[in-house]
Amino acid sequence: MTAIRRSTFFVSPAAGHLAKVGLMALFLLLLQACAAKQQAPQFEPAQSPETAATKGTAASFGGRFFADAHEYPWSTLGRVNLAGRGFCNGILIGPQQVLTQAQCLYASREGRWWTPQELHFIAAYQKDRFLADSKVTRFTTAPGYNPAGGISLANLTNNWAVMELSQPIGLKTGWLGLQWNDAPLKAEEARGAAVFLRAGYRADWPHAISLYFGCKGADSGAVNLCEAGPTELALPPFVMTAGELRVVADHFVRTAAQGGALANSAAMTQRGSQLGRATLPNAGSPIRRGPEVSTSEFLTALGYTTAAQDLGGAVRQFLQDQSLPARNTADIAVLTALIATAQSGR
Repeated sequence: MTAIRRSTFFVSPAAGHLAKVGLMALFLLLLQACAAKQQAPQFEPAQSPETAATKGTAASFGGRFFADAHEYPWSTLGRVNLAGRGFCNGILIGPQQVLTQAQCLYASREGRWWTPQELHFIAAYQKDRFLADSKVTRFTTAPGYNPAGGISLANLTNNWAVMELSQPIGLKTGWLGLQWNDAPLKAEEARGAAVFLRAGYRADWPHAISLYFGCKGADSGAVNLCEAGPTELALPPFVMTAGELRVVADHFVRTAAQGGALANSAAMTQRGSQLGRATLPNAGSPIRRGPEVSTSEFLTALGYTTAAQDLGGAVRQFLQDQSLPARNTADIAVLTALIATAQSGR
């Protein structure tokens, strides 16, 4: 696979380019708010780690991947269904709290907010099957967000809403914390200890969780296979670091100093550049508590033979080849290293 440069995740609007930034932001907002209903793609249902590990066919990533929604952490991602007229991406950040963008909950054609009764959240969803769902009792939007304000700087940098669910489905799916992309996190990425990606339900692939993580290196050739498409750029951003998947908070509120209102609305504790804490599904949940399927498929695609009874052996061999500390389990720390390797083409 030709190595190319990974796409930039964030655009900081400068005064000299405000019009250009505004047009791009409007395009992405429309993609998220108006996701069309489509037929389910030919996507394989959730598999056991053993089934996925013995396929024996290597995939060409191209900087993207379909995740298994029935395993943590992907189980925390879901769809906010809007009265049967589309959907937005939502992320569980607590037992009954879902984070989405404020613009998602505004019915622009009708000039009104959706009512909680018109909203329905489903999680751990793929190919018309979900393992968790709940009605919405209420929601809170970012102070100062004005749906009639268009592409204002205030709207672009403070675009969040927290939905309160009627059922604590986060106990079944687990949930995520948030982190702002500050200097220490950038340093972690530079040394390979953090990986940025986008994930969620795309408008053109609405029944499967798509991951976009891009490729690093110089561009070459006429076709850039790793270039993010518009529906991939519309997905919420995440970072894998310190053994957790975290929501990149900048996507919703620009700075940690502005995070107090979000923390209060979601009943989360803010610690510097971090907000809340990732939490695994409860024991006994139908959700797998680790990314075994994702790990198996990444290992296979990178050329490792993952025998049905020895996924741990393939993990150990991969880590040894990358001169990383030994581990025996398929956890988020291992998946972080796998995605970093797939990005770099090593």
